[in-house]
Amino acid sequence: MSALTFRRARASFLDLSYGYARSVGWFLLIVVAIFLAIGVIIALTAGLGGDEGESIWENSAYATRYFPLSMGVMITAAYLPVAVASGVTRRSFGWAGSAVVIAMAGVMALIEALGYLVEYGAYRLSDATPQFTQPHLFEHGYEFWIVIPEVWIVVAGNVAGGWLIGSAYYKWGWFGPTIALPLLVLPILAVEAVMSVGWGGAAMEAMGFERLPNAAAIAVSLALVVLTLAGIQRFVRSIDLRPQKA
Repeated sequence: MSALTFRRARASFLDLSYGYARSVGWFLLIVVAIFLAIGVIIALTAGLGGDEGESIWENSAYATRYFPLSMGVMITAAYLPVAVASGVTRRSFGWAGSAVVIAMAGVMALIEALGYLVEYGAYRLSDATPQFTQPHLFEHGYEFWIVIPEVWIVVAGNVAGGWLIGSAYYKWGWFGPTIALPLLVLPILAVEAVMSVGWGGAAMEAMGFERLPNAAAIAVSLALVVLTLAGIQRFVRSIDLRPQKA
């Protein structure tokens, strides 16, 4: 990447980050407040389930996965025309979008890891241990060194997939991408299948597939995310500023 491309990409990244910061901030506050309230209600009414109780925070994974996906869908439509009109090349915009995907996934990973740590501590105060109902690479909420890469990669795969979907709709209109939607979601499905976590992990278990060792799952799924982002960068360079209507 040349110095000029880097400066343009940095400027576009800052614009994207600023545009998303408020939405992401409110989203995180709402998610934390909702699950904190749920935890307090359960603790005051039914307790934490004795020695073993289902994890409450685990359910937040769906919110921290699919809300960023929706943000990814808007990257091209909301920011590409503004970026190009401001003198940012599509190449630089592609790098900026990739950085936003990584940064947004990182924020979600840190929040998820912190939530698991707090939940684990709260359960231990009641001599209970939170139990997970979905497959994970980690076994306990304090294993943040595994929680962070798991959430980071899965969320990055979802945001990158959302960016691909949104870019396809922006370039070709609604009809073609809707027909091709099963193909457009393949990068998301591939990452979740390789990681074998959440509903993807449950589906893989139901089909009788053995999960990869943690190191292999992280490496392969990370490679899939990188390939997806590389493909989107190439794709973005071919997109006209005026979206197709059909």
